[in-house]
Amino acid sequence: MTQPPTNAERPPRESLRERLRQKAVVAYYMVEDFIPRPPNFAAWLRLVRAPNLLTVPGDILAGFLLAPAATTGDWGQLLLAIPAGLLLYAAGLILNDIFDYAEDLRERPARPLPSGAVSREAAVAVALICLWVAAFLAAFFDALPVALLLILMIILYDAGMKRHPVVGPLLMGGCRAANLLMGATVAADRVWAGPIPLAGALLLGIYIAGVTALARNETHAGTSFPPERIGRLLRMLIPLQALLGVAAIHRFPFNLLALVLLPLLPLHRRLARRFPPS
Repeated sequence: MTQPPTNAERPPRESLRERLRQKAVVAYYMVEDFIPRPPNFAAWLRLVRAPNLLTVPGDILAGFLLAPAATTGDWGQLLLAIPAGLLLYAAGLILNDIFDYAEDLRERPARPLPSGAVSREAAVAVALICLWVAAFLAAFFDALPVALLLILMIILYDAGMKRHPVVGPLLMGGCRAANLLMGATVAADRVWAGPIPLAGALLLGIYIAGVTALARNETHAGTSFPPERIGRLLRMLIPLQALLGVAAIHRFPFNLLALVLLPLLPLHRRLARRFPPS
């Protein structure tokens, strides 16, 4: 007959605290895959090339100032146009990396998507949300046709036309020009804002088309325009936008508001040290 264990042979009883801790650990691992992880904000800032976001508000502001005189309500709508432009630009940069995923795996594995810092599913979702919200905002200031045209050019460029030596730069220049015209639409309350904003859009578009053409070989060894130099050329957009805004002398003294863009220059320079703009 087996003798019951004595007190010395019995295993020590776990405390209530220890049992609760173990159950909590088991429960955590059961639901771990369903717990949303905090986003990697640094990776997202690299994905959208954060310094270049600073060059977007100037498009909208320059177009707004170049258009005919605005009413009081138009100034409020300007506060919708600037976020719309930023969202469209961010969506374009995210889609660019989504379409370039296979190429980046081979040549730029440290980029946020191939490195896994940002999942492709999250990138697609954020890009689509940005496009939808931007179009929604544009509808409030009668710029939906311009926004839809801009979305079409963004998709065409990112989906493969950027590799064409002529069409690619022209599409990128067209995107910048359309962004300026979206700002002009706010003040004019119609898509056609007159010849002056169109001239400004053409100037801005030609500049960006030229920079895009120069950037085609930026990663090649021995190139005359490495990413650092392309980044500086993109930074020069800010004083160009300020100049266009100040040139709108028919809006004096409001045209001087364009000078508020200039403090973005040193901020762009500092951000570019951590988040390459090109």
